[in-house]
Amino acid sequence: MDGYEAARQTREEEKYYGVRTPIIALTAHSSGSEVEKIFEAGMDYHMPKPANAVRLMKAINQIDSR
Repeated sequence: MDGYEAARQTREEEKYYGVRTPIIALTAHSSGSEVEKIFEAGMDYHMPKPANAVRLMKAINQIDSR
C-alpha cells in the first residue's frame, strides 16, 4: 500500500465516524501531475521535501483555517 491508497482508505473509513483527519503529503515530487494525484487521493496539503518546522507550521495553519 502506498500513500495514495492509504489516504483513499482513510477517507473511506472516516465516512463511518463522521470525522476528517488531516493528511499532509511529504514528497520529493513537485510536478503538476504528482500534486494533482495527491489531492485526488484525498490528501489536504502537499509539502515538498526537505521538510522543516516553518513549512510544517504553514501546512498545519492552512489546514486549520479551512
